[in-house]
Amino acid sequence: MKPTGLTGIRGSILNPLSVDRCEWIPDGLLVYDRAGQILYCGPNKKIPGIKYKPLNAPKKNIIIPGLIDCHSHLSQFDAIGQTGFTLLDWLKNHIYPAEVCLNNKKNAENISQRYFQVLLSSGITFSSLYTNFKTGVLAARRQAEKAGIRALIGYTLMDRTVPGYLKQNPARTIEECRVLSGLFKKSGNERLSFSLNPRFAPACTPDYLKMIGQLAQNEDLYIQTHLSENLFEVSAVKKAFPKVKTYAEVYDRFGLLTEKTLLAHCIHLSPAERDLIGKRGCGVIHCPSSNLFLHSGRFPLEHWMHYPKLALGSDIAAGPSVSMLDVMRDGYYANIQKLSGLFYMATLGGAKTLGMEKTIGSLKKGKQADFVILKTVHSKNASAEDVLSRIIFRSGQVEIKKVFLAGQEVWP
Repeated sequence: MKPTGLTGIRGSILNPLSVDRCEWIPDGLLVYDRAGQILYCGPNKKIPGIKYKPLNAPKKNIIIPGLIDCHSHLSQFDAIGQTGFTLLDWLKNHIYPAEVCLNNKKNAENISQRYFQVLLSSGITFSSLYTNFKTGVLAARRQAEKAGIRALIGYTLMDRTVPGYLKQNPARTIEECRVLSGLFKKSGNERLSFSLNPRFAPACTPDYLKMIGQLAQNEDLYIQTHLSENLFEVSAVKKAFPKVKTYAEVYDRFGLLTEKTLLAHCIHLSPAERDLIGKRGCGVIHCPSSNLFLHSGRFPLEHWMHYPKLALGSDIAAGPSVSMLDVMRDGYYANIQKLSGLFYMATLGGAKTLGMEKTIGSLKKGKQADFVILKTVHSKNASAEDVLSRIIFRSGQVEIKKVFLAGQEVWP
C-alpha cells in the first residue's frame, strides 16, 4: 500500500553536507509526511511507493534548511543599533536600561512576540537566546510556543557589577530556575528548552557560579555564557578571580564547561584555554557582526576550522542585524573562507553544536522538515558557492517567501 498524507515541494535545493561541502540541486524535490519527517530530499524524480500532494510554492524558489542562531539576546531587541561604545560602556549606557523592561509582563510579552516574528520572517527556525527575569523567561516561552519556533530560552544570571535593578538574590533566583526547568520539561513541547545563562564571569560571585554549575548538573541543563569577548572584560575577570590563571578556567572551576555549554565570542583565548574547551566538548559560537560592531577583535577562525562544535550567532543587540545571511557576510569580512563553511555554521554546524544534528540542521531523510523557501536571482547552472554568494552578499534582494517547522507553515 502506498503511503498517504505526504507533501512534496519542487525547487532548487541548497543543502549543507560538511564544513567545506554544500550540495546544490538545481531541480530538486523535498517530500515529508504528516508528522513533519522528511522521506526524500534529492533530484526531482518519480519515487517508487511514494505519492505526495504538491505544495504550492513560488516559481524559481530555493529551498534551504531553517537557519539556526546560536547566540542572541531577546531582552536587547529594542536596543539594536545603539552604539558609540566598546562592550562594557555599551552595556552600561544602553543595554542594562533596556533589559529591565522585561520585568514588566506586558513589555515582556510584547518584545517576545515581535522578536520571534522577526526571526521567522528572516528564515530563522531555532534561536539560542538570553532573556531577563522570570517574567521574561515565561513570556519568551509563551510567545515561542505561539510562533511555533524552536528555541533554547535562557535566564540571564548576575549578582554583581551590574545596576541594582538587575542584581539577583542567588538563592531565590536559583530556585526560580529550578521551577522553570521543571516547567519546560513537563510541558511536552520538545521545540523549547531552558538554559542557565551566567552573563559573564565578572557579573557573578564565586558562590553564585558554584550554584549555577550544580543546578545545571542536577537538571542536565544547557549553559550559555560569554567568554573572552573584549580585552577590558578579560582584565575584569583577572581582578574578580585573582587566584585563577585564565578566564576559561574560572568557568571550569565551577563546573560550567560541559558538552551542553555554549561559549560566545572566544576571541582572546590562550592555547591552553582552547585545549580546555575542546577537552570539555563545549560549543563555540562565532559572532562576527557583534565583534565588528563593538570593535571587540577578530575571531581567530584558523584555530577552530576543524572544531566539531562551531556555530554562528547574531548576538543581537551588539549584532545590528537579525539576519543570519548578514551574519554570514560579516563572517566572511572577518575571515576569508569558503561560503559553504559559513552556511554550514548557520545550519548543520549549529545543530551539531546544540547536539541536535539528528533532528535538524539539514534536509535529509529522517530529519524534521524545518526549511525556508526563498527567492533570489540565480542561475540553475551555477555552483553552490555561486548561489551562496548571491544569497549572502545580496541579502537585501533575497525574499523569504515561506518558513516551515516540522512541515507546518509558521511564516507568514
